[in-house]
Amino acid sequence: MATYENKWFEIWYSDGEDVAPTYLLIVMPNPIELNRILILDPFEKNKRVFEAKDYEAAHEWLVEDEYSLANGREFPDDGWPSQGN
Repeated sequence: MATYENKWFEIWYSDGEDVAPTYLLIVMPNPIELNRILILDPFEKNKRVFEAKDYEAAHEWLVEDEYSLANGREFPDDGWPSQGN
């Protein structure tokens, strides 16, 4: 059975916005240096925003900048305006 420990990605979104998040980031292992983690901006042609020495450092950077990990389908908090308003 094949394993894909280094073939994964996560989607992180800006937290604390007044409207649905407009800033998303992709987190994935560096394909050349598998222990390092890349953080990419999909709206800027996957431009490298940050590279961390490991997942813990990437996680710390994201949380410090108030990003949240998308977990399946996300719904706006009560503070976000609804589409109909």
